[in-house]
Amino acid sequence: MAHYFGFIPSDELKTLVTEAEQIIESDAQVDYYPYRDALTKQTAKDLIDNLLVGLIDNIPNPERQAAMSKIITTIEKAADTLLNILLGKENNEEIMPSFNFLKDQANNDGVSRVGFKLSEEDSQTILDGFAAVTPENVDAVKFRTALETMNEATLTHFITRFAETLKLGMIKRKSVPVAKAAIDKGMNMALNKLLPGLPDSSMNRLANYYRPFIIEKAD
Repeated sequence: MAHYFGFIPSDELKTLVTEAEQIIESDAQVDYYPYRDALTKQTAKDLIDNLLVGLIDNIPNPERQAAMSKIITTIEKAADTLLNILLGKENNEEIMPSFNFLKDQANNDGVSRVGFKLSEEDSQTILDGFAAVTPENVDAVKFRTALETMNEATLTHFITRFAETLKLGMIKRKSVPVAKAAIDKGMNMALNKLLPGLPDSSMNRLANYYRPFIIEKAD
C-alpha cells in the first residue's frame, strides 16, 4: 500500500480546475496563463486553509488563537509574494507542465483530493506520530515530528516541485528556496505556538483533525 497527502478542494478550486480543463480541451485560442495563475493561487489558499486556518477552532486558548492568526497572515503574505514573483505571462505550451502538476489528484473512496504520494519514510514517520496520540497516552515528541514531516513534504511538493515545472530565469529560481525557508519558518512558529502545554484532549483533537489528510491506496 502507498500513502498520499491529500485535501478535499474547495468549491472555488474545483470550479477553477474545471474551467481551465474546458479551455485547454477545447483548444480555445486564448492565453492559458491567467487560468494557471488563478488555479495556483487558489491551491495555495486551500492548502493554508486546510493545514493552518482550520486549526484555530481546535485551539482552546484565545491568546493562542490570536497568535496563530497573526502567523497565518504572515505565511499567506509570504506565499502570495512568492507566487507574484514566479507566475506571469508564458506561452500556452510552457503552461502545460505546471497545469498538469496542479490538477494531479489523490482519489480515495470516490473522493477527489489535491495531493501527492508520500515517500515510505515520510509516511511511516507521520503514521507513527499520529498513532502516538490516543485518549490513553500522548507522545508529544513523536506527534510534533509527524507534523513537521508532513509540513516539509507538503512544502517540498507544492513549492519546490511546482517551481520545477515553471520556465524561470536564474534570479527567480534562486528565490524559490529562500521563500520556501521563510514559509517553513512560519510553519514551525505555528507549531511552537500551538503545541506546548496543550492538554492530551486537545492533542487528540489535533490528531483527529490531521488524520484524514493521509490516504492509503493500493499501488
